[in-house]
Amino acid sequence: MHDFWLSCGHHLIDRDAGGGLLVTDEFLKVYLARPELLPASDACATERKLYATLLAAPRRGITSGEISAIRDDDARENWELMIAFRDRLLGQRTLEAAYLDLIRRGVGNTPPLFLNHLVQLILRKLLDGCEDPFVLRAAELLFRPQRLALHDGSLVAADNETVAGTGATPTSPLVSMFSSMKTRIPIGSAAINSRWRSI
Repeated sequence: MHDFWLSCGHHLIDRDAGGGLLVTDEFLKVYLARPELLPASDACATERKLYATLLAAPRRGITSGEISAIRDDDARENWELMIAFRDRLLGQRTLEAAYLDLIRRGVGNTPPLFLNHLVQLILRKLLDGCEDPFVLRAAELLFRPQRLALHDGSLVAADNETVAGTGATPTSPLVSMFSSMKTRIPIGSAAINSRWRSI
């Protein structure tokens, strides 16, 4: 059977007795592999220490003071968003519950990419064993930004990322781990939709 959407990291998630998706340390480290969080060559000692600390213990509590001490404005904002999202995930029993909590109580400043990632993981569980490429492509419409166009009287959807061409940012944190890219990308600004690509 073909394993699909490997880059979402579904194989790093545990399941409870009822099939709910459980956060693991390995899964949390996937976010740390993103280029937006990798310390740049000129990163301050505070940021480097925070990064190393979380690599060793991804669930460790992080104070606002630790983040506010980061010198780079973009890096500080990236860490604020990431830690807030991580804490919301850890505050719920399953990823499904975390998603419901975000929707019911408000997403706040949660980057759309993070929401899309949760949807992808939940769909990956629901579609486990599916081998119909049309069903899988239809499911992608729920978490991958699309560009729509009329062609010969039909509405055609294409991944925005694919149409726009591959950008400088790797599309997967798993790919990012093997990338040499060190560019700092702000994730808390208007660039959030276009620069944080699907995990």
